Amino acid sequence: MTIGIIGYGNIGQMITENLLKLNLVNEDELIISNRNISKLESLKEYYPNINITDDNNKLAKESDKIIISVESDDLLNVISEIKQNLNNTHIIHTCAGINFEDIENIYDGPVSLVIPTIASEFVESDNPQNGISLIVHNDNVNFIDSSKLETLFNEFSYVKILPDEEDIEIATILTSCAPAYIGLIVKKLSEFGFKHSNLDYEECKYLILKTLIGSSEVLLKDKINSDDNCDKLINKVCTPNGITEKD
Repeated sequence: MTIGIIGYGNIGQMITENLLKLNLVNEDELIISNRNISKLESLKEYYPNINITDDNNKLAKESDKIIISVESDDLLNVISEIKQNLNNTHIIHTCAGINFEDIENIYDGPVSLVIPTIASEFVESDNPQNGISLIVHNDNVNFIDSSKLETLFNEFSYVKILPDEEDIEIATILTSCAPAYIGLIVKKLSEFGFKHSNLDYEECKYLILKTLIGSSEVLLKDKINSDDNCDKLINKVCTPNGITEKD
């Protein structure tokens, strides 16, 4: 099976590298297309058997599944460009804000929307799953194709299947957008610690990140579905007249 990936921005690159580094596909089973093919040359150096091109139609002809990871404004144009070379090909796109109805006006085949997160970048560890990938399918995606896609992304992220498109906006904010918000919080707290102590910025950031990981594990470990899980942790930390309450 040949997988084509159109677009080599942050998300397209993350997906490509995860597939290769985790050996989920062979090099010769991937074909990558990008308008600026020079951006793919360093990838070709590491993976000489991978196929690269700047011709989306060539990719469409040779691919059994196509992942489109371009700017949302460009998605419909890309599908229009390659539709004559699609033979009921399963299209997977990562473009929030484009609904299935808009796509079906151009292409009436199987389409899945996947919203991954940059937090799913490959990290060598015993558990390579990082971040959440949101997945929703249109009515033309059969069980085999949906299962294969979900299994593939489950190798490097935790997959959440959404029954329809209605919840995609809020779910995207909570998963794909959240790393930016978390990064901002970590940055500001690190700056605060650096400004008000003898610790340097990197030391402060390390302390916060380790605390963030530990807090997440506490919240995930017990009573994951409990409404008072977060409140319970807050109350444990906020001892009467302690430093947390004073701050």
